[in-house]
Amino acid sequence: MHRPACRRGARMASLPPESHPGAPARLILTMKTSVLLLLLLATALGSAAQTPVEQATAALKAGDLATADSLLSPLAAGEKPDPAVLQQLSLVRLRQNRAAEAVALAERAVKLAPDQAGAHASLGQALSQRIGEVGFMQQAMIAGRMRKAFEKAAELDPQHLGALIGLSRYYTNAPEIAGGSPVKAREYALRVHQLNPVLGESELGNIAEKQEDFATALTHYEALAKLQADHGRPHYLCGRMLVQLGRKDEARTRFETALRHDPKLEAAQKALAELTQPAS
Repeated sequence: MHRPACRRGARMASLPPESHPGAPARLILTMKTSVLLLLLLATALGSAAQTPVEQATAALKAGDLATADSLLSPLAAGEKPDPAVLQQLSLVRLRQNRAAEAVALAERAVKLAPDQAGAHASLGQALSQRIGEVGFMQQAMIAGRMRKAFEKAAELDPQHLGALIGLSRYYTNAPEIAGGSPVKAREYALRVHQLNPVLGESELGNIAEKQEDFATALTHYEALAKLQADHGRPHYLCGRMLVQLGRKDEARTRFETALRHDPKLEAAQKALAELTQPAS
């Protein structure tokens, strides 16, 4: 009488674990737990894999200069630090308004990595800020070094945006006697536009504005505003050109639009206040 029960017990014992009553729920729970553990492990490994330079880059983007500085400064010591560290620390120094130190760091990066476009572009950027801190006689020398740094970066990497923008602005702002050329500025700006239309329209507008061709500048800033409709600055730039063209009512609307998107945009606040002042 008991033998069938034994056979049933034997059959139950021989079934695979997932065939037992309640096994599906236990299996799903086990799988969920395993997946969760794997996700946690992957997250931990991802965090651990982030280099100090990457951490410093994130801190710099977040505006946390102290953290970026503390991460990079120890790594920049020694005779042969990573050029990427020197470049990033140079950017930190620029944000700290310590341009002379930024130049020195970028020069070290160029010396250690003469074939890296980023190192030369970093030097050009540091020099572009340093030039505003020195006397007139030194400015000419620094301007030449800045142009050469950007040119070398563009030679090594023809698609390096920082180098192309640097050259566009150099030829826009330099006096003719120092090689300034709106034609060359526009050539570099068009190369920027091919790679990044937003930056390209901004540079082309800036060149036209510098030449007091306000109608052409407005055309480029209008295009920029379409590409960045939810940003305040493009609308402010349009308003500024409209003022120059005598279209003050349209300018007022643009300044108001700029402030809706960016209430803290001081340039738009000031421009709108000037428009609302009664004529003297």
